[in-house]
Amino acid sequence: MRLSPGFTLTAILTLALGIGATTAIFTLVHAVLLKSLPVSSPSQLYRLGKEPDCCVRLGFSRPGEYAIVSNELYEYFRGNTKDFEELAAFDAGGTFLGVRRVQSPNAAETYFGEFVSGNYFAMFGVSAYAGRALSMADDTPAAPPAAVMSYRVWKQKYGLDPSVIGGVFNINDKPFTIVGVTPPSFMATD
Repeated sequence: MRLSPGFTLTAILTLALGIGATTAIFTLVHAVLLKSLPVSSPSQLYRLGKEPDCCVRLGFSRPGEYAIVSNELYEYFRGNTKDFEELAAFDAGGTFLGVRRVQSPNAAETYFGEFVSGNYFAMFGVSAYAGRALSMADDTPAAPPAAVMSYRVWKQKYGLDPSVIGGVFNINDKPFTIVGVTPPSFMATD
């Protein structure tokens, strides 16, 4: 090694780059594919739909036919399938939402979110970090529209302001009351 310092330096740099790249790739694979979901029992989760990849692939499975089930079919499954402890519904792929706090002079901001059933958080075994999570009572026709904000948005946009909980926000021009904030580790959407 003393006789060929150029070769030694090249070998050490090659090993360092190889180890660094391998570590970076493993960290990414672990975070995306191997790490368990931040829910109480990830091994007990199943997804239902018309296609095997119903909750992954967006759009149509065939012209004019959606790859996921309708709300009516979800309600039928929820009421008549006793083999599941919990059955919740959510937007496959999510959607962009225009969000503005009522009484705010600011324009609406765009966030990525999901419309979910009232038992969505109960199904995952996730409690709210602040306030409360949605419940089945929020699914009744007489219930006022309720929403849960992500911890990330609450921290970055509202500086952990506790007045956000109970505040009214226009989401796609409809008023929703923010009833809670998700835990920091829960990353479904914004």
